[in-house]
Amino acid sequence: MLITFSFSGENTTGQATFTIAKEYKFKNIYLEDVKYNIFNENLENSIAKGTANDGLSNTDTLITSNLGLQMDFLDTKDCVLYSLADGSGAMSGTPLNTAQNITGLIPIGNAGKVGATPISTRSTMSHSYPYHLIQNRPQTWAVGKVVKFELYFRNVLTDGLIKDWAKMSTLTDAFSDINTIDITLRLE
Repeated sequence: MLITFSFSGENTTGQATFTIAKEYKFKNIYLEDVKYNIFNENLENSIAKGTANDGLSNTDTLITSNLGLQMDFLDTKDCVLYSLADGSGAMSGTPLNTAQNITGLIPIGNAGKVGATPISTRSTMSHSYPYHLIQNRPQTWAVGKVVKFELYFRNVLTDGLIKDWAKMSTLTDAFSDINTIDITLRLE
C-alpha cells in the first residue's frame, strides 16, 4: 500500500504533522519516492575562487545546501544518520569531528539553485529509491496516530565551510511559501 504525504512552505517551519485516518498494519516500510521543489537564497552560496579551504583553484562556483528528511516514526533500530561536527561550534563544546548522530534522518539531495530562472519553469527534484526504513518489525498505525516529518539542511553561507545538519525553521526562513515536498511510503 502506498501513502503520500505532501506539504508546502507556507508556514516556513520545514515540518508537518499528519493524523492517520485509517488503520495500517505492516512489517516493512519503504521510502518509495521523494519529490521536492526547495530553493531559497539561504540554501546556496557563490564561492569565489581562491577562498581559503574551498577546494577550487580556477573558477567561482555556486554550491547548494544538502537536504535531509527526518521521520519521527523511525528509531535507532531503523535509521541513524552518522555525521561528524564541522567544528564551527567549538566554543560551545562541539569541536571538529564530534559525533552528531541523528535518528530517523535520511539525506534526500540538494536544494535547487535560485538564479534568474522563473519559478514556473524550475524542475521538481525527484528521487525514487525504494529505501527500506523499517524491516520485518510488525507495526500497527491506529486511527488518529500522528506522524511528523521535518526538513533538515546544511548551511553553506560561510565560504569554505558546510555546516552541521540543522532543522529548517522560521529562523532560517529556508523553507518558504514557494517550496513543496511530496513523500511516498510503501507499507507491506
